[in-house]
Amino acid sequence: MAVSDVQVRCRGRLDRTWVNQAGQSLLSSWAVALPTPLTTGSRSGWLPMISGLAVIDGLEDVLAYHGCRPLDADRTRTGSDLALKWPNDIFCGGCKLAGILCELVTVDQEWSAVIIGVGMNLFLPEDHLPTDLATSLHLRYGQLPEYGMLRDDLVDAISWYLSLYLNDLVDRADPALDDLRSRIGGMSWTVGRQVEVRPVAGDPVRGKALAINPDASLKVELEDGSSITVTTGDVGVLPDVSSGTR
Repeated sequence: MAVSDVQVRCRGRLDRTWVNQAGQSLLSSWAVALPTPLTTGSRSGWLPMISGLAVIDGLEDVLAYHGCRPLDADRTRTGSDLALKWPNDIFCGGCKLAGILCELVTVDQEWSAVIIGVGMNLFLPEDHLPTDLATSLHLRYGQLPEYGMLRDDLVDAISWYLSLYLNDLVDRADPALDDLRSRIGGMSWTVGRQVEVRPVAGDPVRGKALAINPDASLKVELEDGSSITVTTGDVGVLPDVSSGTR
């Protein structure tokens, strides 16, 4: 596992850049050894989402431990506003808080290494956020500890949950994946919402995200009533005009 306080060549999914400043972001990577059959085929698409689940659970533990409360009074009453956006983003209050990138290094037919990179905005000022759909932890929660303590506590907590979920996946394979799929589906920011699918090649299409499939792809019902399966490309959640949700 490696942690840095600033990175100058950050990149995310689809070769996007990641904005960060010294002492204001969590920038960490984990190298994990996994059986090759778990990193290929239909199971491989779950790794970013399992990692996202570990990030959310670790973050919630750290926030609770330090007594950090949502700045939005409504969220104080209703609980966590952290969610997983398919396939690899952490959203908070409807805005992107963190991104995850998983890269595979195949060693042989038995074992592979997976590099799990996490970038999270901790104290990044609002005027330095890259888009109006991004947020920072200090804009959503009060009483945060100082940067060094928050960084270290998050790394420890995320590491614990990553170990828990990935070891369970190795031990129980598909039954563990079924359990994780149920949890991930229940905290999805994408499922049940109107989305715009922007494929790597071709024109964008709009529809409603219906479900995360067993192979980690996304089922989307288009406006004409047909449905598609999304495995690559970008899926943006459209604003909910009726409720004001972004």
